[in-house]
Amino acid sequence: MAGSSRSYNPSRKPDIREMRDTGGKNGMDGKEDIEMKDKEDKMDKMEDQYEDQYLSAVGNIGKWQLRSILTLGIFCIPVAFHVLIMTFMNAKVESWCARPAHLSSLNLSTWRTVSGQVNQSCQIINTTWTLFSLTDLENLSVFPNEENSLIDCTEWEYDTSQFISTITGEFNLVCSREYLVSTAQTLYFIGMIFGVFTFGVLADYIGRKTVMIPLLMLVGVTGIGTAMAPTFELFMACRMINAFFLIGIWETQFTYSIELVGGRWSTIVGMGMEYFWVTGWLIMAILGYLIRSWRTLMLSVSIPILPAFLLFWLVDESPRWLISRDKLKKAEDIIRGLCKTNRKVLDSAWTLKPVKKKNEDEEDKRKTNILDLFRTPNMRIKTFIIWYNFFVNAFVYYGLTLNSGDLGGGNVFLSFTISGLLEIPAYGLAIIVLLKYGRRFPYSGSLVLSGIFLLCISLVPKGVYQEDWPAMALAQLGKFCITFAFGALFVYSAELVPTVIRTGTIGSASFIGRLGGIIAPWVGGLSSVNPHLPVWIFGTNAILAGLCAFCLPETAGKPLAYTIQESEKLAVHLPCRNRKISSENI
Repeated sequence: MAGSSRSYNPSRKPDIREMRDTGGKNGMDGKEDIEMKDKEDKMDKMEDQYEDQYLSAVGNIGKWQLRSILTLGIFCIPVAFHVLIMTFMNAKVESWCARPAHLSSLNLSTWRTVSGQVNQSCQIINTTWTLFSLTDLENLSVFPNEENSLIDCTEWEYDTSQFISTITGEFNLVCSREYLVSTAQTLYFIGMIFGVFTFGVLADYIGRKTVMIPLLMLVGVTGIGTAMAPTFELFMACRMINAFFLIGIWETQFTYSIELVGGRWSTIVGMGMEYFWVTGWLIMAILGYLIRSWRTLMLSVSIPILPAFLLFWLVDESPRWLISRDKLKKAEDIIRGLCKTNRKVLDSAWTLKPVKKKNEDEEDKRKTNILDLFRTPNMRIKTFIIWYNFFVNAFVYYGLTLNSGDLGGGNVFLSFTISGLLEIPAYGLAIIVLLKYGRRFPYSGSLVLSGIFLLCISLVPKGVYQEDWPAMALAQLGKFCITFAFGALFVYSAELVPTVIRTGTIGSASFIGRLGGIIAPWVGGLSSVNPHLPVWIFGTNAILAGLCAFCLPETAGKPLAYTIQESEKLAVHLPCRNRKISSENI
């Protein structure tokens, strides 16, 4: 990355001539060509200076970078618990209308038979149950008239063979209140929507470390509050606030880590960070199996986050962010310290130079912000493709994760554990493939494959095979491919946008992605209408997103863009128009 040449290439002159010939703004004379060339040269030198100042001083990777990434990653592992806990906390458990107190020891099968609950569990025969004794009902010598009308239940009992308690049982989220389970998940992702945009932009303005550490502690505090919530309304409020803080950690941690390294290590670190999520997943599988009470489980995953305040002394601010904000003195102090750790020797006269330079152009004077994503057709198209892909990845990924016990059949603990284990080879394969074959085709292909596997689930008849293992296998293959794609998308999208608005851009894309997370539980619930409807919707969207991603440019081997102008050089491909769209041919 540091050694890449970005100087003006005369072979690009045909593109400039094309601009004169295509009308609109393109009526440029020779003088304007020279001015454009000079502006590009200045811009390229600016990026070379930016890249060389940091990477040439510290190297692409070293002990300091690894220590910082690992330290922060370990503290962020418990963050994964708060999302994945939904699988166990919201688990579906069998329910039935409660037995009257004097019939509490009546055999369950007998009770469901005599009370009219053989084929449903929301209504009970309307009769005076105190007229029937336990002995009469056990011997079936006297029982209610089956022709009596049914009335809605007001109290329920729950199967505790798998879970001691869930929010479903504690807050009676069954029958007419069953929709509240999906509502709780939806509100959680709504909290993420507000958080991802808020803290993504905030991290670009006040710093990565400054945002992450308070957020980690707040996630722990709101998790404890959730565990102690006495009502469902308060439970939902605490969960929504928890999500608001939680999502900012992921985006900022990713940006922080990828900014510390260079070259091929950007791919390795970008994908390797997913293993902190996988570690949290597998630990959650163990905790979910061992702790069957949702309140105890929530406390167990919240308390370990509280020591995050120690990070104030364990990690430094991102030097790249400090340089981009002209905080050169602080960046110099950090770089000199990390060079000692990495055993790099800096000249005693070494100093950082400002990246931003004054320019007489009004456009250059204007402060860069997130709206620059929409100022040119090239950036607009890239942004919309990235947004749709974030939506689909979150939609399919969380749709498969949160409905792991439904879409593919099988035991919830087994399905959850297998899904977590499959993420290990998925991310490992992604690192190898992205390094060897680039971003564009591996990413797009994995999405298309995921969609194909999911659509194939509808070809497997239910109830024919033990545990519906073919459907579960196809669901896990689809999950494997979407895991590969979701991890690659963060690396790919970070390389498509410039440093000055990178966290804000990833934040806005994740903002859109959380809409997919909001819809996912409701789509999963459509299995009650048609068992194959969810996989049809998930699969079709995965294929469409993959085809759209084929239009994005390849970023492998290219340095991270610092400015909007540099990012413009990564032009989208529109097959229908058989040409690239960039600022140079608009």
